[in-house]
Amino acid sequence: MKPSLLFVHLRQSRRTSLLLFAGTLATLVVAAVWFVSARSSLADAYARLGTRTQMLSEAQVREQEARLRVEYAESARQLLGNAHAHGLQPNAWGERLINLRQSQMSREEAAAMIRTVTRGSDLLFGAEAFELSVTQQEEGLFDVPNAADRRPAPLSLTLRGSLVFRTGAVSSLDTTGVLP
Repeated sequence: MKPSLLFVHLRQSRRTSLLLFAGTLATLVVAAVWFVSARSSLADAYARLGTRTQMLSEAQVREQEARLRVEYAESARQLLGNAHAHGLQPNAWGERLINLRQSQMSREEAAAMIRTVTRGSDLLFGAEAFELSVTQQEEGLFDVPNAADRRPAPLSLTLRGSLVFRTGAVSSLDTTGVLP
């Protein structure tokens, strides 16, 4: 049949035209429902993808943190091994916290205090804060006033930190070469 004859035939047959229209309409409705469903599924898939991507990045952060913890633990083990090799066993040392805040003292007392925290083989000091200043602006920190009529003004000393000192004798290596 020629296309023009088909159109002529459809015009003449009202029933065939309605059936063709109903079939086309049903096909369009099915296609629209499928499209809406597919679009909804696509949106859900993108939401799941976003959630999974976020979970992946959080897992990567946790993995990086875990790797850093492992590196810190290995570094700590190595430091402890080095400390034991050099006789720095934790049970042979004590710690005191020093906290002097703008304490005023004579130059001699300040010098004695600074000498007590000077590093030695049995003493380590980790300063968090250290400040030494004069209380009179006409005096210098390193120049002692030579006026005989008055005493030098006190110094202001701020000293904060941990003083680590040896409390016992360092144990020696045993016959296996391992520190206790």
